[in-house]
Amino acid sequence: MKKKTALKIFGFISLVGAVSSCTLFETSSKESTSGSSQTITYRYFKEPTRYTMYDLNVCREQQSLAPVGDKKILVLPITIKGYEYNATEATRENIRKTFFGEPNETAWNSVSSFYSKSSYQAFNLEGEVAPWYDSKLTPAEIAAMGDEDQAIGVIKVMNDAVEAYRASSGSDLSEYDYDKDGFIDGIWMIYSCPNYSNMPSLPHTSFWAYTFWDIHAKADPAKPTPKAFCWASYDFMYDGYGSIGNKCLDAHTYIHETGHLFGLEDYYDYNGKCAPMGGIDMMDYNIIDHNAFSKYLFGWVEPFIIEDEGSLYLKPSSSTGECALIPTKSHWNGSVFDEYLLLEYYTPTDLNLKDSTLRYKNCPLGFTENGVRIYHVDARLCKMPFYGSRVKTEYVDDIVKETDMVDNYYTNIAHTNTPTSDRGQTRNHMNEQYRLVQEMDCTKRRNFANQKSYSLTADNSTLFQKGDIFTFEKYASSFPNGTTMNDGTTFDWEITIGNMTNDGVEITFTEI
Repeated sequence: MKKKTALKIFGFISLVGAVSSCTLFETSSKESTSGSSQTITYRYFKEPTRYTMYDLNVCREQQSLAPVGDKKILVLPITIKGYEYNATEATRENIRKTFFGEPNETAWNSVSSFYSKSSYQAFNLEGEVAPWYDSKLTPAEIAAMGDEDQAIGVIKVMNDAVEAYRASSGSDLSEYDYDKDGFIDGIWMIYSCPNYSNMPSLPHTSFWAYTFWDIHAKADPAKPTPKAFCWASYDFMYDGYGSIGNKCLDAHTYIHETGHLFGLEDYYDYNGKCAPMGGIDMMDYNIIDHNAFSKYLFGWVEPFIIEDEGSLYLKPSSSTGECALIPTKSHWNGSVFDEYLLLEYYTPTDLNLKDSTLRYKNCPLGFTENGVRIYHVDARLCKMPFYGSRVKTEYVDDIVKETDMVDNYYTNIAHTNTPTSDRGQTRNHMNEQYRLVQEMDCTKRRNFANQKSYSLTADNSTLFQKGDIFTFEKYASSFPNGTTMNDGTTFDWEITIGNMTNDGVEITFTEI
């Protein structure tokens, strides 16, 4: 385990000189574990990740929306033949409110207001809703151009719609290419027919909500081209909370798909055999805020690194972004792309509030109580050979650019939350038993990553609360290897949850 310093996390210890690449923090709890009014001071380190999800996307040439700073996306309403009656200016205005409106213009949040809050104002999403583009194609004609994986018909519609908007607006769309890589950072298309779940007669391969990349797109810095795009029906605006009253608008589905534009994976199992996150996450059942791991991938949070015994006072993650990372005993590579436990203090507040108060669609209710969420993360990178290469797939610590390759390989995340192959595509590249991110269940009755049915979801009893103790031995059944972490090392920590208030929780870490 990489040691930054001999300083303990807990106690009244004198500070020494600056520590490279990390920041020393102090905090005080107004109430001790015993409930007295004594002030206890904790000192600990925060450290940013060496790489983010965006860095990985750039290096593996998977164009994505950068999740920091002011960014713009282009929203293209698409008229589908036979459903022209939905392509109205009133619907277009509702699309604007759903994507870029104030929270009070929707039933919860717009896509823009959600990501501003979720990123702690690190990311500001703006954009334009173009006039309706008439595809002059029926759903059957669009679906007939390609299959589910290639989305050829939808890509054709997108390219035609982009060129039509470019001509009508007089813009070369360079304002939508923030990183100047020759691609539009993000395209959203809202089609005027229902999604197939609301109209089963529609082709299910094309008319649902998904995010895709046109792998044949060619970069053009002078005239940015579309590559990464989201595609969903207008009727998702009136789904969920949008079905409560005629004037409500709902953005849950669009928020989830925008997470994919940043490069996030789905946290559910595509084969429906398990639920590693217990359903309660924006990238799982489309509910509540993004979890601390997703925000760490984006560079929105800097975890407190636990490398010595001591105590830590964690404030609610929804309002502060505070979280704690415990590396395995293996060499920690200093980035989000490794194996570790990640802790955050959940409260049913801020972006968690609505979905923890009112059930969204047929989804589980968000946690209604305060508590600590503990995640087992295995986001290690692996090098993967291109076709024809003899390079062995194996774990690596660093990202390698495709353009810099000598040995004909590229880097990717080794694991996902889909344990086995999906539609002929291998999702877990190193070990099908390992998950990208898994919720630990305090009751020990449920192993979310190895359950028989996806219908079993997390609930309040999943959370760790005052008096609960986590050790590897107690929760060994939730780890694939049973006796060690995925990297083969032991986990020699006892995690004790102490006093909990709405302001924060005291957590003690003891080596055993």
